[in-house]
Amino acid sequence: MIGLMVLNHNGKYWLPPLFDSIRGNGYPSVRIYLVDNGSSDGSAESTLRSHSDVTVIRMPENLGYGMAYNLAMPRAFADGCEWVIWANNDVLLEPECLQELDRAVKSDPGIGVAGPAFLSWDSDEPNYYMKGKHPELIPAMKAGSSIAADVDWVEGSFLMVSRNTVKTVGPLDPHFFAFWEEADFCRRARHSGIRVVLVPSARVRHYGGMSFSRKSNRVLREWLQSRNYHIYKLTDPDRSFAGNLLASARLLATDIRSKAKESPDAAILELRAWAAALMKAGVWYKKWMDDRRNIPPAPLDKQHQGVQPEILASIPGGELLGKQTAVC
Repeated sequence: MIGLMVLNHNGKYWLPPLFDSIRGNGYPSVRIYLVDNGSSDGSAESTLRSHSDVTVIRMPENLGYGMAYNLAMPRAFADGCEWVIWANNDVLLEPECLQELDRAVKSDPGIGVAGPAFLSWDSDEPNYYMKGKHPELIPAMKAGSSIAADVDWVEGSFLMVSRNTVKTVGPLDPHFFAFWEEADFCRRARHSGIRVVLVPSARVRHYGGMSFSRKSNRVLREWLQSRNYHIYKLTDPDRSFAGNLLASARLLATDIRSKAKESPDAAILELRAWAAALMKAGVWYKKWMDDRRNIPPAPLDKQHQGVQPEILASIPGGELLGKQTAVC
C-alpha cells in the first residue's frame, strides 16, 4: 500500500486536478492524504466536501516541509502503508506513474527512495530539475525506460520512500523548514547503504514555486535556499566536521565572488546565510555524529514538542469526523 501525501498551504486551486490525476492512474493500492499546513483558504473543508476518499491531516500552523510530513507519516504507516509519497500540491501525475514506481521498487529490495522523471508543466519537455540535475537521464526518460537509475537525491516535489527507510534513516530534519531537506534525507539514506533511484518511465509534471510566489515570500525563499545549502554542505556524514568546514569555506569564497558581480547586497546576504548555517551546524554537531553512526535523529525539534495534527475524514451524509492523533 502507498500513502500519497499531498503537502498544502493555501493551494485549494491546485488540489482537484491533482486528485483526479492520482485516481486516473488506476493504481488500486493507494491511500490519499492531504497534509494541510495551516491553510486559511478552505482547502481542507473543500477537499472533505468533494473528495471523500481523501483523509485530511491538518496542522495547527505552517510547520514547513519536514515537520509536517514527520507528523503525518505515522498516520499513513498506521493505516498499513509500506511506502509513502511526499508530493507538492502543484504536481500532476502522468498515466501509469504509480505503477512504474511500484514495479521499480519491487525489482530490488535495496531501493528505499524512488522518484519520477519530471516534465514541464505545459509541455512534454524535461523540466528544470531534469535539465539541471540529470541531463544524462533525459534520453531514458524520452524512451520510457523502466530501468531505475541511481541518483544523489530525488526532488522533494514528488518523492517515494519506504517505511523501512524512514525507520533506518530517521525522519526529515525539521530545521531546514523548506529546501534541501530532501537532499539531506537522500544523502543519509545512501550513507546507510540504501539505494536512491529515479525511474525514467514514471513521469510527473511540476509547476514549481507556488509556496513562495508572493514578493515577500521570494525574499524568504532566497534566504532559505542559501542558508540551507550551506547547512547541507556543512553536515556531510561522509566527511569529518573539519573537512566539512574547510569545504564549506572554499564554497563560500567562490559564491561570494560570484554574488559580488551581481551586487554587494547579494554578497553580504550569502555571507550572512553561511554564518547562520555555521551556527546551526555547531548546534547540530551531535546530529552529525548520529548520522555517521546511522542513529536516527530526533523526529521533533523542541519548538514543536507535543504538536498534534488533526485528522479529518468525510463520512456518509456529508458530515465531517475529526479526532486527534498522537505524535509518533
